[in-house]
Amino acid sequence: MSYFKKNTLLLSQCISEFLGTGLMIFFNSSCSASLKLTNEYNSLWKVSIILGLSTCIAIYISLLISGSEVHLNPVITVAFFLLFNFNKKKVIPYITSQILGSFFFSVITYKLYYNSIIIFEEKNKIFRGHCNSINSDSILSFFSNKDFGIIKIFIIEILITFVFVFIIIILNDNENYFNFKVTISPILIGILVCIINIIVFPLTNFTLNPAHDFGSRIFIYLSGWNKIVLTNGINIAYFIIPILGTAIGSVTSVYFYKYIKIHYNK
Repeated sequence: MSYFKKNTLLLSQCISEFLGTGLMIFFNSSCSASLKLTNEYNSLWKVSIILGLSTCIAIYISLLISGSEVHLNPVITVAFFLLFNFNKKKVIPYITSQILGSFFFSVITYKLYYNSIIIFEEKNKIFRGHCNSINSDSILSFFSNKDFGIIKIFIIEILITFVFVFIIIILNDNENYFNFKVTISPILIGILVCIINIIVFPLTNFTLNPAHDFGSRIFIYLSGWNKIVLTNGINIAYFIIPILGTAIGSVTSVYFYKYIKIHYNK
């Protein structure tokens, strides 16, 4: 493949990652905004189904654009690099595209619900940058239940990412007995996201996708909420927890899968 064709392919794949990740963020954050800013009642089942369907739709749209190698999540990019020999030159462009998608589609959600957010802040006497402003910036990003405990939140991020990545690896490993087709995998991944939300959300909010979390946090920080976005109202760099938790969960899942395959094939 010529240099020009390689770069054209990478560009289409990065656009795919940008749009796919961005669409997931748009659907998810709009759902959150609807829940918090309007009188519309959203049950746990309804929200979970929206999350699952948005994930499924984003994957299908990304597949139409790039034709292959759709990740939409840094933990998947890292896992595929470690396990499936995903081109190391594409890792940084993919993750950068995912973060940018999260950032720009967070802007769209913010502009769409701007008036409602201002009214919500005025009604509840919320001042951006103060501790109570978590009530409004949580519309666009993930802020877990502080009462649940940082260590427990960190462990939950590791566990759910471990399960999430492990199942996606199974769906994409052509050497296993299942050999799921690309037409079926997005539906199963959407169902998986729906199930994880139903199980974990009653305990605390979760990330699962560090690009979503980090990209939207950057935008929120620049929009006047300042360092409260990075600390979650406590005296630590809270934004690192979702990144570390999902990274550990992803890498652990990859090596656990490798261990199983090695011993299974003996």
